[in-house]
Amino acid sequence: MAALLALFVRFVDPEATRAPRHLVASAADLAMVRRHHVLFYALLVLAPCEWWLGGRPAGVAQLVGAGLTCAGVVGYRRAGRMLGEHLTPLIVPAEPATLVERGPYRRVRHPMYLAELAMAFGVPLLLDARWTLVVSVLFALAVVQRIRVEEQALAARLPAYPEYATRTFRLIPHVY
Repeated sequence: MAALLALFVRFVDPEATRAPRHLVASAADLAMVRRHHVLFYALLVLAPCEWWLGGRPAGVAQLVGAGLTCAGVVGYRRAGRMLGEHLTPLIVPAEPATLVERGPYRRVRHPMYLAELAMAFGVPLLLDARWTLVVSVLFALAVVQRIRVEEQALAARLPAYPEYATRTFRLIPHVY
């Protein structure tokens, strides 16, 4: 549970100045972002409820779930740190848009989504919440849809993005 709480804590340098950002989002983009977040937070609520109602977990699945959850939290924080001020929950990048190619972005175009997927499947496994895995699958489908839309927006805004996409993996190295 502490690992999940770490997901929401952000440390900001009070001396750092941030460049003004202009965020752009259509109604369809906002609906997609909302669906993405609702499914993700539903997972974080439903898995503990199912665990509590169904009894205490024990077994290999819980170890796998713990590993996925911890890897997801660490990966999420690292990818977010690499994006820095370019991090936005919206589909279209904040202006001025910049292509980030350092850290996990050297090999994977969407490491934050990979981390979210690790948590989305890890938490239900950790808590032996088998029915919540259905929501995990729905979340995975929403993420894949969002990636398609987001990549179109990134290619439209960042001239270097199509070349970057040819030399990196979308989500899982050597797979997708």
